[in-house]
Amino acid sequence: MHGPRLFAAIGLVRQARPGGFCPACRVLMKARDARHELAKPMVAALIVLAVAAVAWAAMVQQSRSMAGMAGMDMGLGPIESFAATWVVMMAAMMLPSAIPVVLEFARTAERRRGWQVATGVLAVTYLGVWLMFGVVCYAIYTAASMPWPNQASVVGVALALAGVYSVSPIKRASQARCRELCALHGPLPFNLMRSAAVAGARYGLSCLGCSAALMVAMVLLGMSNLWWAVILGIVVLIYKFAPPLRMRYELILSAVLVALGVAYLTMA
Repeated sequence: MHGPRLFAAIGLVRQARPGGFCPACRVLMKARDARHELAKPMVAALIVLAVAAVAWAAMVQQSRSMAGMAGMDMGLGPIESFAATWVVMMAAMMLPSAIPVVLEFARTAERRRGWQVATGVLAVTYLGVWLMFGVVCYAIYTAASMPWPNQASVVGVALALAGVYSVSPIKRASQARCRELCALHGPLPFNLMRSAAVAGARYGLSCLGCSAALMVAMVLLGMSNLWWAVILGIVVLIYKFAPPLRMRYELILSAVLVALGVAYLTMA
């Protein structure tokens, strides 16, 4: 008895939608039929979340396999290996923060043909934006002949700069844009796939402006560093899901990141 209520509370089931075009008929059928149905948009969002969970499991496995290589500066490896690892890391760290826009898009597009594929296109496009950013990071890292002998100092500075960036106008504007894009206004255009790609690209670019500094630090820290991935992933979730913070709280979060950078320099 409590199962349907629980599922309804978390949005997994909903009251069945009556069919037909007559508003009066819909009201009558709704009164006579109190059945529940699976909320397919929520299922789509849970699938995306499951992909993120699988990516975290892959990161844990990779971290364990490289545990014996701690302290060795091995660089980023070939571009193919880097791209695969980067996509997995972005799926783990960034896909959970895209759940609101995925869910809202699925709800808006649910009555359109092919909405499931379009929702997948949105998620893939979102990851594609982060993949392009990762390739740029790889190119700069390789061109700069990293890792350097004083790589630990570079990492500490990168973390501190990420803290400073977290209170910058660019980051705050991007964060506000992310929240705005999570609420789609009005019906989607006729071409659903194009709408999905545009929504994924826009949200990805907004996330990029919000969290790029953290991901640069993650590249320098080493993508197999599980604990730092968890820490920075939590910061990303705070950026995306916390209500708009007052400046003093943003300064506290910034100070924490700067302190982590200083601590990394001290322990190196």
